[in-house]
Amino acid sequence: MLINTTLVETFKNKTMEFETEIEKAKVMVEFDYQPEEAMVRYYSDGSGYPGCSASVDSVSVYWHTQKFNSTTLKHEDVEIDITDLLEELGHDLDQLCWDYLEEL
Repeated sequence: MLINTTLVETFKNKTMEFETEIEKAKVMVEFDYQPEEAMVRYYSDGSGYPGCSASVDSVSVYWHTQKFNSTTLKHEDVEIDITDLLEELGHDLDQLCWDYLEEL
């Protein structure tokens, strides 16, 4: 279930972010996406470029929640990185990102 999408372009890579549900918790997934680049046989100077396949890198998953601050006696919003936990539980985070890209 995709809820929100944000796209920020950085150089050739795109930093992408989307919200989804994993293990009954709403989480934010952020990753770098490098779109496929076509091969260029010859540039005007005689050189070429072999191209590259699409890739997903630097996947991070965050859970937004609140914690109680006993000093201020108020709840504060916190963001907890749960990437390692989800990988240990066997979730394929790269595939989650590819599935998201297919739905765009």
